[in-house]
Amino acid sequence: MIVHSVRPAPDDALGMMQRARQRDPIGDRVHTGLVMAMLLLLPLGTAPLAIMTGIAIGYSLLRLWATGPAVGYLIRLPIVCVLLALLAWTLLSLTWSTNRPDGWDEASILRFQIPVLIALWPVIDRWRLLTWALAAGAAIAALVQIGQWVFGESWPLFFWWHAERIPGRFPGLDHPNSTAVVAATSILLLPRLMIEQRRQWPTLLALWVLAWVGLLLTGSRGAWLAVGAGVLASVPRGWRAWAALRRAHRTGRSWRSEWVIVGVLAAVALVFAVAVGPQVMMRVRDGVVQFRAAVEQGDYSGDVAARWRQFDISFTLARAHPLTGVGVGGYLDAARACVMAHPAPAPGEGESAQPPRRTTGLLTHPHSALLYHLALLGWPGLALYLAMWVLLAVEAARDRRRGVKLNRLPLVAGLFVAFLFDSHNMSAPGTIALIFAIAVIYYETRPDSRWRPSGDTAAQRPNNAKAATDTN
Repeated sequence: MIVHSVRPAPDDALGMMQRARQRDPIGDRVHTGLVMAMLLLLPLGTAPLAIMTGIAIGYSLLRLWATGPAVGYLIRLPIVCVLLALLAWTLLSLTWSTNRPDGWDEASILRFQIPVLIALWPVIDRWRLLTWALAAGAAIAALVQIGQWVFGESWPLFFWWHAERIPGRFPGLDHPNSTAVVAATSILLLPRLMIEQRRQWPTLLALWVLAWVGLLLTGSRGAWLAVGAGVLASVPRGWRAWAALRRAHRTGRSWRSEWVIVGVLAAVALVFAVAVGPQVMMRVRDGVVQFRAAVEQGDYSGDVAARWRQFDISFTLARAHPLTGVGVGGYLDAARACVMAHPAPAPGEGESAQPPRRTTGLLTHPHSALLYHLALLGWPGLALYLAMWVLLAVEAARDRRRGVKLNRLPLVAGLFVAFLFDSHNMSAPGTIALIFAIAVIYYETRPDSRWRPSGDTAAQRPNNAKAATDTN
């Protein structure tokens, strides 16, 4: 009889994290608290988030004496190599950018990529606690948004500047699109916690509902589409969760909690549909009208129409600079020259009496992460960016360490659509939300992953909590 040890191999990612925890238990608790605070502050303001992120990154660097092996495992992953290559290409593009000051400002957002990943990785095995923190931040933002919606300008945290520009949008404590991408991430992560942590389902359900409320109140149509894509991607694997519930109830457990969840969700959906439904439908109809005006009439005065214009501008710039792009920081100048070289058609007969319309559709950035990399970094930059998403999707499709396979591919699909419809790569909340997803997905990869560094013996050891026994 051969008895295998239940202790993870020291060169397995999980074993490295546990060994670092044993060497520095107090530092690990502080590290976890700082990362939780960083995720809590994602939708709660730019300055607090920047400060806490800097503290978390700095503290993680101080703990490299204990977490070095785990971080070494991390930096050998292919997706990190792609992120490093994208960073190098971005910095290189500054040499041909026409606006280097703005280029440095745009490139500085990359400090939230690999440094944040290094801060997250040593404690990512506590991803459940981190998800609670992220969901709590989204819920706090939603409560602020509800106050803005109900009390209007009398609410102390009412941001009139954005509500005046686009009525019906309630940003919370940050830009509404940044608030929306954090809410979308929370929505796509929480269902799995509701399955795995059944005793906490009332609190998790409340956080999930608040995330939905906050998402809708932002008025961010791109984030709505992102959550829709995530929900659709979860359908093929939803039967696994259903099968798990059926197995649980074969032991005689009551279905009462599930019926309570369904009833609460139905009631909340009904109330919210009555209260916010007209506002949501107004945003949807407005987007359709603007899109048709852009395609049929060349009218780019609306925000959706202007984003359609960026599609044309970005591909025009890519044709002019296929290998280099215009360089980070150079989009506005290049787009302005492109608009002047390709002006919108003049009004036809019978339209001269109409008031003039702003038809250029010129924006300060492409409002799409894919178009951003295409226009500013050329086809090589876009290829690197898409390679990151392909690697992430492939890893999300692989077997997990343990548990149900809910939320990995839906999370990737939802974030990809969110970044497709906005340049979240230029915002700290969007970038950190993506990095958090990368850390969770790669941590949960089964130990015998083909991306395992050489010498990893975890594949020969059991992975569950009980001792495995082989009998000869």
